[in-house]
Amino acid sequence: MFSLPEKYSIKMKALLGEDGFKKYIESFSVKPLTAIRINTAKTSLQDWDKICPFDTEKVPWCDNGFIINNASKAEISKHPYYFAGLYYIQEPSAMLPASILPIGKGDKVLDLCAAPGGKSVAIASKLNGSGLLIANDISVSRTAALVKNLQVAGAFNTIVTAETPGRLSLHFKEYFDKILLDVPCSGEGMFRRKPDMVKDWLDKGPLYYAEIQKDILDKAYNMLKPGGSLVYSTCTFSIEEDEGMIQWFTDTYKDMEICSVPFKEGFSPGRPDMLIYGSSGLKNCIRIFPHIANGEGHFAALLKKRGGHATPDNNTSHICKPLYRQGKKSHNKKDKTDNNWQEEIKEFIPEHYFKNYYPVKHNDTIQLIHAEMPETRLLRVMQNGLLAGYAKKHFEPSCQLALAAMPYSYKNSLDLPSSDINIVKYLKGETINIDTSYNGWVLVKVDGFPLGWGKADGHGRLKNKYNAGWRML
Repeated sequence: MFSLPEKYSIKMKALLGEDGFKKYIESFSVKPLTAIRINTAKTSLQDWDKICPFDTEKVPWCDNGFIINNASKAEISKHPYYFAGLYYIQEPSAMLPASILPIGKGDKVLDLCAAPGGKSVAIASKLNGSGLLIANDISVSRTAALVKNLQVAGAFNTIVTAETPGRLSLHFKEYFDKILLDVPCSGEGMFRRKPDMVKDWLDKGPLYYAEIQKDILDKAYNMLKPGGSLVYSTCTFSIEEDEGMIQWFTDTYKDMEICSVPFKEGFSPGRPDMLIYGSSGLKNCIRIFPHIANGEGHFAALLKKRGGHATPDNNTSHICKPLYRQGKKSHNKKDKTDNNWQEEIKEFIPEHYFKNYYPVKHNDTIQLIHAEMPETRLLRVMQNGLLAGYAKKHFEPSCQLALAAMPYSYKNSLDLPSSDINIVKYLKGETINIDTSYNGWVLVKVDGFPLGWGKADGHGRLKNKYNAGWRML
């Protein structure tokens, strides 16, 4: 076992006591857990229980979270159900923040520090196609994984941005019903799983991240509606970044109050006693310690902004108005695809969806945009709505469209059991042999759940159209 910095050990002894610190140190010899969170936008927990291929144990604080006892992360990530977006692999304690954010149907939700996307996928699952999720990460490179994870999960009522909190706050004044802040932190709670994080702790430490966290909280406050809820979370034990930050936030913004959360197995209460002037409400914060709960270290607090419904600011009210409309036919004679795609797309998407969603063509890509998506032209947008397909000589549906959580069944569907070798071949991008009755586009499914598309030649061969960047290695 690697040695912890002496300064850190002194702080943890003060937080846990001698006996608690001893048990904490002993937990480093225990192998970290692997867990999955079921995507309830695609399957119910009852139906999942019937097909679950793993030996599982419930995560106490997440209704759809399960610890896997009989498979490695590599094995779980190669199962066809993973490619179908039925579950997301996530460390148990990381499931806490999204699980305590009280999301309702139709909510506008912001995940401000979203990459790689685990919490965004959880939020999208809760929204189940209603409302709007804006998932943001300041790093453009990190948003690549965020976009992919949302697409595989079938989320289509989403916008992915790569902006600073300050830039977002200028556009979305008191706009969001719910905000999740899983902020950058010193990472003390991850030392067991990622020992390399100790070096970052030595180089920067809690006070470095505390200043970043204050700025994020400040900007998030401006974007939260009166009456809205906010979850602040870290994967650190540092009092300065946890209870100290919540105390600063509620002292600075008097209309923010700490809410109680149902106490679950494995939870430890907040520690106001570790602050000189810690308010009693800090006991409602949640701590997870690896020697007490089945998970790594985590901290979370649920807060609410008092007041009624917000009145949109005159300078930003335009963002709440519908922006997108059905595209007009192009008069460019060179663009022959405009004669086909607007009609051909209806073969793949039920007509009633066009009451709320509009296909928008950009170059040769077709995005499916919600009618009430906000104005985003001044923001760095990485993904808006759903990538429905491509306007080439004829419309070609995307893998993302197949995975989208839409209640439809394409006329030509090839449904294979997860044990079928052709499923593995398909996910590897290979051509597979099928019944000669198939001709044209075919929706490939595993146990009834869409994976992607193929194109049958009418002679028993299915040309693979699975997303090349997502193939099973």
